[in-house]
Amino acid sequence: MLFEIALIVLPVFLLITGGFISSYIQLLKKSLVDGLAKFFQDFGIPFLLFFNFAILDLNNAFDFRIIISFYTSMIISFIIISCVSYFIFKQPYINSVTLGFCAMFSNGVLLGLPISELAYGSDSLFTNYAIITGHAPLCYFVGITLIEFVKNDKAKFVLGLKNSGKAILFNNLAIGILLGIGFNFLDLSFSTKTEEILKRGTNWIIPLALFTMGGVLYYYRIATSYMLPLAIIFTSLMVQPTIVYFLGIYSWGIEMETLRNAIIMAAMAPGLNAYFFANLYNNSREVVATTILISTGLTIFTSSFWIYALS
Repeated sequence: MLFEIALIVLPVFLLITGGFISSYIQLLKKSLVDGLAKFFQDFGIPFLLFFNFAILDLNNAFDFRIIISFYTSMIISFIIISCVSYFIFKQPYINSVTLGFCAMFSNGVLLGLPISELAYGSDSLFTNYAIITGHAPLCYFVGITLIEFVKNDKAKFVLGLKNSGKAILFNNLAIGILLGIGFNFLDLSFSTKTEEILKRGTNWIIPLALFTMGGVLYYYRIATSYMLPLAIIFTSLMVQPTIVYFLGIYSWGIEMETLRNAIIMAAMAPGLNAYFFANLYNNSREVVATTILISTGLTIFTSSFWIYALS
């Protein structure tokens, strides 16, 4: 049965592998990969999120027991890796925060959505979209605030918080989500034909984004030491979903049919935003890149394990 489950999620990783190999044999040049990544980050994924939030049943989607369980697991993962990095691996404070950010930022859009859909069907994705709503904003708020807090200059701290607020609220992903929720709240709707056309139009976004992600991963610079990346990977792929499971089942009594999508979302490898954050503060880029590369490959096995364990 475990092998059969692995076959279910295999298409996701074949697309990533295809992009990786295409870059390796230079069919995808770095300039083309950068252009595709910018397109999907600036337009493709935001439009996908806008459309799905616009047609989402908001009344059923937002189960705050699940959201609290998931976001709590993120914060705990952040604390674990920040402390491990600082006290055990003797990383500087800012590096430790960056690595904690990496541990808590699971790739819910490019990995969590397609794997959940393949495993449980498109009708189950309301949980995923509810989690996505505050996922990136919370991660950026925690990471940027804790880094800016240690800077001595009060003016710079205030400026940093102001910049973080702008980064959270005015990036394209957030705009796509907010527009979709606003469209929904205003009780607007697409005509049946328009919705069908848009649905077909959005079907290609995640497959091509996954292919592009493979190309992006190929051009990452890799760290020479693997101990710290392995600690982050174990926390991201195993500890974080375990926390969601125990909080959801034993603290809130959530039904497994509802909770399982949140567990799968928590079990995803760190997303590309973790590298963007490391690049923002110009530290730990090789460690983060190594973590994303290895953990994305391992997710085919760990996601299969979690789907099997939750079945």
